[in-house]
Amino acid sequence: MLLSDIDSWNVGALNSIATELAGELKTVEGVATDLDLISRLPGWDSPAADAARGKIGESKGKVLDDAAVIGAVAQLAEETSAAVATLKSQLEEVRAAVAAQGGMLTLADNGDVTVHGSPDTREELAPIAEALEARAKALIHQAQDIDADCAEVFTNLSEGDITAGGATDFAGAQQQGRDNSGLSAPSPPEGEGATPQDVKAWWDALSTDEQNRVKAEHPEWIGDRDGVPVEVRSEVNVAQLDAEIAEAQREVDSLPPRDQWLRENGGLGPGGYLQERKYDDMRAQKDGRLAELRGLKDSLAQKTEGEPPKYLMLLEFPEGREPLAAVAVGNPDTAEHVTVTAPGVGTTLDSMPGMVGEAQALHTEIGAQLDLAQVRNEEVATIAWLGYEPPQADDISIVEAGFDRRANEAAPDLAEFYRGINATNEHGSEVNLSAFGHSYGSLTTAQALNELGETGVVDNAAFYGSPGLGFTDEVMTEYHGNVPYQAPVPIGDESDLFLADGHAYVMSAPGDPISGDPKLWGVIPYPSAGDLGAFGPNPLTLPLEQLSSDATVTHDGVPRPGAVTHSDYPRSVEVPGYELPQLRTPAYNLAIIGGGLADVPLDNGDDRLVR
Repeated sequence: MLLSDIDSWNVGALNSIATELAGELKTVEGVATDLDLISRLPGWDSPAADAARGKIGESKGKVLDDAAVIGAVAQLAEETSAAVATLKSQLEEVRAAVAAQGGMLTLADNGDVTVHGSPDTREELAPIAEALEARAKALIHQAQDIDADCAEVFTNLSEGDITAGGATDFAGAQQQGRDNSGLSAPSPPEGEGATPQDVKAWWDALSTDEQNRVKAEHPEWIGDRDGVPVEVRSEVNVAQLDAEIAEAQREVDSLPPRDQWLRENGGLGPGGYLQERKYDDMRAQKDGRLAELRGLKDSLAQKTEGEPPKYLMLLEFPEGREPLAAVAVGNPDTAEHVTVTAPGVGTTLDSMPGMVGEAQALHTEIGAQLDLAQVRNEEVATIAWLGYEPPQADDISIVEAGFDRRANEAAPDLAEFYRGINATNEHGSEVNLSAFGHSYGSLTTAQALNELGETGVVDNAAFYGSPGLGFTDEVMTEYHGNVPYQAPVPIGDESDLFLADGHAYVMSAPGDPISGDPKLWGVIPYPSAGDLGAFGPNPLTLPLEQLSSDATVTHDGVPRPGAVTHSDYPRSVEVPGYELPQLRTPAYNLAIIGGGLADVPLDNGDDRLVR
């Protein structure tokens, strides 16, 4: 299949076929109705009449089979016409985008896009060429799917597999034919090498009917797939969340009252303590699950007028693991500025309402700082990402916080999430994308940035309360005495994170036991987790941009408290004289970074960041 084959498909002919078949169906419907009337033969009772009725019934059955066949072909013609029209429109857009580059790009019939010109030109146009090639090849793939679906339907017709299927009237026969025809839901690109850009191209190549079919028949294909538009992901994920809430409510309702359950399970006599504990644990587990699901749903609600919409970008329930979720405040597909925050130890789905609240506060502050900088009409999206299972503080997995396994497992998924934002954002790689990580989440974020292996996806990163940024895939030779051994090379600067110089930031509260200079009883110094080196050097010792977490009055006149505890960094706090809570100094710094204002000085030349 080539692009020229798509050109050769005649949408007008398909529309004509659909119209003609509609007329044929009217004729068949009339015949079926007449046969039905004749078969009743009122007033005629005899063996001959019974035989006649049988023959008429056979004729009607054949007519209904014809109705099913015509219905099947009509359904196929209608769906194929819409799908081909979408392909042709998309192909025109791709060709126009290629032509817009003034001859620097050429589009081959197999979908390949070639860049011409100087090395600098080729480097500059490479991302555009890759995106256009992904779109062109997605069109070819979709055309192949359409062709295969048509061939399958016509094979079924030729072999007599499409019949009225026992339908007794015209409408039922026609519907039977339609139900056994049409285009299948086209599956997304999968496997090694499939990128969010490929997924976006696949989705765009589908007609509206095909997109609706995928949403209805295979929501699992798109809810958590990077490269699918955010509004679509959220739609299917919210539907899944509603279903999970309903199931959790049924589980709660199915549990009988405590006394009844104990009577039925031998828990009222001597030794019933264990049964009492069992019931209480069951009740707590079921109530807790329902509460956390309802909490997530409530966090998506628009609570005040003017709040930006929220989108459920990710929702998974891995068997035997904690649920995963990601919520965006504002639309990441249309925003000029997007932030993604990864949390640390102890975070679960139950934490999401708090994370969404922090994302909401950050969104508000970024908007306020853009207004003060006189940057108008630029949208913001702030994402709370719990797309992995951090070590938990209340079970043995806390031991894993001393190692980087959980962070390394999450890194590819978070890197793909970043790529997905670039793929679906209408500004493409021009979107100002900032990656934020708190505590163990800073290790996860740094590993994801290193996993990207390319610049231009993420623009800024900030790590706060960080125990370390982890290691690269490279190794170096070190010596234990005179014995050499291979050791991983730690992340050392922006180049290991694939960021531009000066675009990686570190913050720590002075007394933070994870990253700062903690003191026992406020007097005796002891090493922080970052000083132990389990995840590489303490980020405060790296040549990254060091920002303050101390109390200060920022350029907008707001007296901002500093971060005191390990969890303070992103949180708002009541400030005398202000009606609403204000962000602390480190969260203010995040807003400046997230709004792309870190390199924009104030009118007096001062830095907007608090260093």
